[in-house]
Amino acid sequence: MASRSLYNVMIIGAGEINFGSPEGPWNHTLRLERILGDRLRVLALIDPDTSRCASRIDEKTSSSPTSSSWSACRAFANIDDASTALAGQSIDLIVVGCPPHFRGTTTPGKDTDVLVSRAFPRAGSILVEKPVAAVDPKGGECHAALKEMHVWSQANGEALGVGYMLRYSKAVAAIREILSEHKLIPTCINARYFMAYEFARKLSWWDKSASCGPVVEQATHFVDLVRHIAGVSSNPALLDTVRATAVEHNEPAGALSKLGFDESLIEEPKRVPRVTTAFWKHQLGTIGTLCHGITLHGTTYDTELEVLADGWVMRLRDAYGRSPSLSIRRPGAAQEEKVVFEDDDPFYTQMATFVAASESREAPRPLSTYEDALGTYELTWQIRHASEERLAR
Repeated sequence: MASRSLYNVMIIGAGEINFGSPEGPWNHTLRLERILGDRLRVLALIDPDTSRCASRIDEKTSSSPTSSSWSACRAFANIDDASTALAGQSIDLIVVGCPPHFRGTTTPGKDTDVLVSRAFPRAGSILVEKPVAAVDPKGGECHAALKEMHVWSQANGEALGVGYMLRYSKAVAAIREILSEHKLIPTCINARYFMAYEFARKLSWWDKSASCGPVVEQATHFVDLVRHIAGVSSNPALLDTVRATAVEHNEPAGALSKLGFDESLIEEPKRVPRVTTAFWKHQLGTIGTLCHGITLHGTTYDTELEVLADGWVMRLRDAYGRSPSLSIRRPGAAQEEKVVFEDDDPFYTQMATFVAASESREAPRPLSTYEDALGTYELTWQIRHASEERLAR
């Protein structure tokens, strides 16, 4: 493909992951615009709410820097209509950013990603958002979807991946480089994720029957980093070793003073836990731990990932921020050195990777395959099940 040729994109989902929100850095269309400039041509925006699609398209076409990229975009309610209308068009990238309730299985209505792979068998690349689904993976539905997505990936140079964008963080890359350079196996990886809940008012998020719970829906990024740093294939997590406990909504320690909605609208058994703590083993002996808390006021989250290895401690702080820091204590040193990664944008790096992979099979592949992401999904569900065992007694 010529370096200045037009680049055709299809977007699925008119929500916040694709178009941004005040609460966070997510905004796939913004990254595409920055990466591709006037090469970008968005041909389709697919969402059952076509009026929302039309509003998004109007916003983009009314802005002079992006108007040419969106001028040919059409709104569609479903994959079939888009496939018919775009027959014969080459598609370089498809971004599957619909909620997880509508993908990750082969069940009608919950199979958007599978339908995309069938309708566009020769697209350049597919980015599927995380988590891969919103059903308990023990039922086998997710593995049926994996089989179909694997067929597409094998036929298209493995240019299919899932949006675990923190794998593209420069600080995470630095941790992995140190481990590789010094031939280290992590002894323990501790992940800590404390959410600022005061302005989280979407009722479905607080209903674990809808959201699958905070570990599956939110802490998934940090569970994924534990797997990624430990070594997904060389040092996999052992699901049967997972142990967990939680502070539940009805315990004195679980009282929250800044809830911005009426939690009584959610049935008690469906309310989310306030804190979940878990630990598990990996094949080579590494211990993984997670502490997720719905505890902070205001809007600023508090996150940290700590990696221990022989002679080393590495601490990644503010992984979601634009300038995350990595503190490193090396063998023989009593003091930590601190590296700040200014203006790091893993969302941008992730999207640039997908664009490059779609244009050349010599380019690096996406860092999280569909199968890999399903491994993270299974681990988060195992943590949820382990934390709920006490409730079932």
